[in-house]
Amino acid sequence: MSIKALRALIAIEQQGSFAAAADKLGLTQAAISQQIKQLETQLKTPLFEKVGRTMLLNHDGRIVLARAAGIVAAYDGLADGIGSHGQFVGELRVGAVFSVQIGPLGAVLAELREAFPELSIQVYHGMSDELMARVENNELDAVLITEPLSGCGVGCWWTTLDVEPFYVVAPTCWHEPDSLSLLQKHPYIRFNPRAFAGALIDQELECAGVVTNEVMQLDSLQSATTMVEQRLGITIMPLGAALYDKYKTQFRLVPFGEPQLTRRVGCYQKREHSRSQLVDVLLKSYLRCLDS
Repeated sequence: MSIKALRALIAIEQQGSFAAAADKLGLTQAAISQQIKQLETQLKTPLFEKVGRTMLLNHDGRIVLARAAGIVAAYDGLADGIGSHGQFVGELRVGAVFSVQIGPLGAVLAELREAFPELSIQVYHGMSDELMARVENNELDAVLITEPLSGCGVGCWWTTLDVEPFYVVAPTCWHEPDSLSLLQKHPYIRFNPRAFAGALIDQELECAGVVTNEVMQLDSLQSATTMVEQRLGITIMPLGAALYDKYKTQFRLVPFGEPQLTRRVGCYQKREHSRSQLVDVLLKSYLRCLDS
C-alpha cells in the first residue's frame, strides 16, 4: 500500500468528503477514489459505507485511519533528527488554542524562524481536547493548550507555561458592581462545556450557586467577544496578559470567582518524539516572551 493512499484516507476524514480531500491534495476526485479502492483491495475490506449521499468511514475504516496517521507521521519524520542540525530543519507541526495564538505565539514563532530559516512551521487551531488527541495520534508534534482536566494520555506529558485568570467580559456601558450582579442581570453567553475552559467555568458557577440566563453557547472566545460587542450579553473567559491588554479598553473586565478562577496553559507532547529538541527551544522562547 502507498503513502499516497494513506494520505488520501486522512484527508477525506479531515476535509469531510472525497471532493474536498482532492482539492486539499491537488488531485482529481477520481484519483482519490482510485487510491482508496486500491487500499481497500490490499486490505481485503471496505473502509467506507454510504449514508445518504455521504461516504463515511466504517468500523474498519476508523481503525485503519488511526494506524495510517501514525504511519504517515513516521514517514514524514524519517529524516528528522539526523545529523547535527537535523532537529532544526523540515516541518514543525504545532497546535494552539485561541488565547495562545493571539498572545505570545506569533513572536515566539518569528524568533524560531529567524534562528532556523530552513524550518517550516505549521500551526493548527482547535479546542484543547481536540488538539490533545492529535498529539496522541502523532498528527502534531506539540500543542499549547489548557491543562488537561483528566491527566495525560499514555506516553505524553505536560509542561505548565502560564496561568490565566478568568474575567466576566461585559460592554463598558453596563455598570453593575461585581461579576455576580452582572451575571444575575444580563443575558449570558456560555462557552462550550466540552472545552476545558468551559468546564471550569460551569463548575465555578455551580459551586457559587449562580443561575444564569443563557442565551447562546459558543466554542470560540473570539466569537463570544463579538457577541458582547453587540450587547447580546456577557461572557466569561480566561485572559492572559496579552489578551487582557487588548480587551481592557474595549470591554469591562471583572474578575470571576472567589477567589478568582484561573487556568494553567502549557505544552502537551509525547515523551519521546523526533522534534523534542525543537519543541524545547520553542518553550524557552515562549517563557522569554512572557517575561518581557
